[in-house]
Amino acid sequence: MHLTVLLREATEALVTAPSGFYVDGTFGRGGHSRAVLDCLAEDGRLLGVDKDPVAISHARDLAA
Repeated sequence: MHLTVLLREATEALVTAPSGFYVDGTFGRGGHSRAVLDCLAEDGRLLGVDKDPVAISHARDLAA
């Protein structure tokens, strides 16, 4: 089990423009991505990237 640490702090520091474009280069299971998405406006965008095939499969399941 993975525990996301400093989630609120990381999200507050990262999301400086709710309409901005952001990249999560270590998507994993999407914990930080979900938090970033919660901070974005309707026109904000997030691209999740990961090399791990299990993480990619998990991301596809979430998007479905």
